[in-house]
Amino acid sequence: MKTRTSFIKTFAALAALSLLAAPTAAEEPPIPVKTLFLGSARSHPQRHYYGTVQGSQRVNLSFRVPGPLVEFPVEMGSRVAKGDLIGRVDPRDFRTRLSDAQSRLSQARARYGEALNNFRRYDELYKKQSVSQAQYDRYKTALDVARSALKTAEASVAAAQDALADTELRAPFGGVIVARMAENFQDVQAKQPVASLQNLDSVEIVIRVPEEDIANVAVADEKNRMFRLSEKVSLDLEATLDELPGQSFRVTFKEVGAQSDPRTQTYPVTVAMPQPKSARILPGMAVNVTASLIGGETGDPNFYVPLEAVVGDVSGRTWVWRCGRGGGIVRVPVTLGDFRGSRVQIVGELAPGDQIVTVGARGLREGQKVRVVD
Repeated sequence: MKTRTSFIKTFAALAALSLLAAPTAAEEPPIPVKTLFLGSARSHPQRHYYGTVQGSQRVNLSFRVPGPLVEFPVEMGSRVAKGDLIGRVDPRDFRTRLSDAQSRLSQARARYGEALNNFRRYDELYKKQSVSQAQYDRYKTALDVARSALKTAEASVAAAQDALADTELRAPFGGVIVARMAENFQDVQAKQPVASLQNLDSVEIVIRVPEEDIANVAVADEKNRMFRLSEKVSLDLEATLDELPGQSFRVTFKEVGAQSDPRTQTYPVTVAMPQPKSARILPGMAVNVTASLIGGETGDPNFYVPLEAVVGDVSGRTWVWRCGRGGGIVRVPVTLGDFRGSRVQIVGELAPGDQIVTVGARGLREGQKVRVVD
């Protein structure tokens, strides 16, 4: 009897141990989710944009008159000063036209002088009533016609002089020839670009900025020195180039384009910088512009998370799920703030470094365990 009782006690103890060691049928497997770690509001977050260099002044140069190029002294990369000769088309036809116009002007002046003398004589006679009204009117009309012809001849000479001057193409400002679109002795048409000139004493960089960033971009102050995301937060802009490793350059905000690219949903933003003395930055070079948050350490510790991370109910309450130890999750009530594209500002009992559930958040319940996946 004692042996039987001892066996039963031993069996019961082993059974109890096995029940403690085995998982219960009601235990759920961890739910796979994706998460993010909240960044520090007191750090300096950065955004990177990519663009290309162009001169601060840019123009495609063309002649105002057609003709064969007889002089084209510039090459791609040539430095020119304001007023330097870029090219010349054959001026012979234009000199001939000017000579003809000057000859017609001399004839018009002679006719006008003769008509003026005749009118003065007949005007005196008309005042003495020595000639009829019809005779007076005839000489007055002749004077008006001669005067009009003289003005036309003078305008023709001025136009011919301008056309002759336009056979020379000169630099409107100092810079570098970045492209040649014609060759010497080639026939060119009026307004046909023959060379491209850019001022590289200072350069501009055109970057493409997403719509959600553009919605929060403004000029920080009257000096146009920075972007501004809020009254207390601004972005410091710095440029780097692959061709110049180890060097970075401060750039300043210039303007934001008003039209977005429908294909990329980005806006053109132009920033500017002086040509550095330590290097030569040329048009077409690829540039990485880094926008660093400055002044954010003085703001409140608010965070922006994807919209899918926020859960709500019919009563209007909103919360996020914070991951705890052992795979557990904790509901953290939040208040929604500003929207930036697909992200929303949340304010609540959160701290930098908190791990927040994003993908899969809306199917969770208090007390469930989660498993983070990539």
